[in-house]
Amino acid sequence: MTVQTPPSSSPQPPSPQTPGARAAVPPAPTVVRAADSAEFLSMLPHIAGFTPRDSIVLVPFAERRTLGAMRIDLPPEAMSGTELSEFAATTVGRLCLVEHITRAAVVVYTDDPYRGERGRIARAELVGEVLRRLDECALATVEALCVAGDGWGSYLEPDGPYAGQSLDRIRPDDVPWPHSPDERLLADQSDGCELPPSDLAEREQVARALTRILIVPDEPDFPEAIEEWLGEDAAALTPHDLAVLVGLLDRPLTRDIALTQWCGGIDEGRTVHAWQLAWARGERSDPVGPFRLAGEGPAPDGDRLRRALALAMRAASVAPRARRAGPLAAAAWLSWALGRSTHAAHFVGLAREIDPHHGLAHIVATMVSAVHLPAWVYDRPAPVPGPRSCAERRRADRRQARRRGR
Repeated sequence: MTVQTPPSSSPQPPSPQTPGARAAVPPAPTVVRAADSAEFLSMLPHIAGFTPRDSIVLVPFAERRTLGAMRIDLPPEAMSGTELSEFAATTVGRLCLVEHITRAAVVVYTDDPYRGERGRIARAELVGEVLRRLDECALATVEALCVAGDGWGSYLEPDGPYAGQSLDRIRPDDVPWPHSPDERLLADQSDGCELPPSDLAEREQVARALTRILIVPDEPDFPEAIEEWLGEDAAALTPHDLAVLVGLLDRPLTRDIALTQWCGGIDEGRTVHAWQLAWARGERSDPVGPFRLAGEGPAPDGDRLRRALALAMRAASVAPRARRAGPLAAAAWLSWALGRSTHAAHFVGLAREIDPHHGLAHIVATMVSAVHLPAWVYDRPAPVPGPRSCAERRRADRRQARRRGR
């Protein structure tokens, strides 16, 4: 990446708009061997990456292997029966898009008491609708559980202990789970949204450095320079490096190259780099390869995305307000690409407070509000086939019959 230092009297060139702008990275299948429901609930925060709150979580299975987790905010309790049915149909419909799914578990997390005034388990009507939709889709129910503010239990055993089981039996910290070195278990779905700390002196140094640099993306080795950023420690970057990173993420042309490459690898970066430069020269053509910003293509490397997200958040923490929307929007998109829609919505909100008309922030906001997820979220590696029971074979036949009838 060539960084030029223009004379102080030279005007900054205008940042072109992104040409042709259009609107959780799944782990490999994990074998879950839980001795009981309490152990499964202890594992679930590791499967999801956080401990959900006020959520309904659906865990897709391929036979006995988990395929990740899908979390959705709990709907308002005042919903009518028709609205609950529509909510359940939409939720299970999205779950059915997951490749290789054969079964599912349903878990409600709520701060409400385990039993309501009429003695029913919290959110029993909602879960009943979800279970009905799972059955219509020929998906077997592994378990249906409620984790409430004062206890937990199973919707499949409504006559169990009235107050539910003790929450002390759910112990995520006791589960040996193979997390990546740069990955930690988040407290809840909103944890991890805070920008890194920065002080006034550092922000002033970055602001001064921004007036002296100009990123030139025309160099043939520009993708190689983009790739080198993933090897940097975001916390150890100098003010000059941070200024370059802010400039990179604040300009749509260079930002789109960086996000595409950090998502899809250096070969995709070279392709989009050549296409972006051709577009800037007035050569109009359709992009080659998957449009990563819209969530197309195979599943990216989650570690790459997490390192890129750390860079974007660090840039946002030190950028002058006038240049902060770009890094914030980049952080929003990277969060969305990782399946962290709650984080994406938070960063979008911060970006739009600064620039209500920011292009990428608007795109991410649209996708989040429409609950549009990247295609790779549904793309799971095929599990190793194992012996199936007669009931499992019958359900598989029903699923095939339903798909042929669509």
